[in-house]
Amino acid sequence: MKPSLAPALSPAPVVAFLASLFLALTAAGVAAPAWAERADRDKPTNIEADHLVHDQAKRTSRFRGQVILTKGTLQIRADDLEVIEDDAGFQSASALGKPVRFRQKLEGRNEFIEGQSLRLNYDGRNEVVRLQQQAEVRRMVDGKSADLMQGDLIVYDARSDQYEVNRGAPGSAPGPTAENPTGRVRVVIQPKAPPPSR
Repeated sequence: MKPSLAPALSPAPVVAFLASLFLALTAAGVAAPAWAERADRDKPTNIEADHLVHDQAKRTSRFRGQVILTKGTLQIRADDLEVIEDDAGFQSASALGKPVRFRQKLEGRNEFIEGQSLRLNYDGRNEVVRLQQQAEVRRMVDGKSADLMQGDLIVYDARSDQYEVNRGAPGSAPGPTAENPTGRVRVVIQPKAPPPSR
């Protein structure tokens, strides 16, 4: 049986990280802004991992080995998740996986935002999310992929409500995938459904 979140561990850094991260990611939807399921904010955060090291003095929590974090409809899976809180109370986090995967339902719709990358970083002070290496964010409708963004680097700035998709850092090798063998930026936007006739 896998250990769960230690009772003595304050989940505040993890909760704040997730709330900011997934509001940011869902706002980065390709077609139109779409917000995370509001009820998720009031749900408990559950984390399972093979190992946890929490350092209260350094304000760090590191979960390793088949990390599964759930909060309502939100789920994140990673091999390694580290959350750090600075002196001002801002959280930053780094998740690694092959790949790191996330999924969350959109408010009032039968749609989900799903994404993955080999590395996910969140800077709470600057409100910036970075999906690095073979990054992908997609909107799922009725279990099928709708809108899609792919690149080696997807950066979302919550303050300016802007996102950027890049092939990768200058001089870095592209991150090809089966769907995108060139590793170049790829965006697919589905046409809007026509309004119902009267």
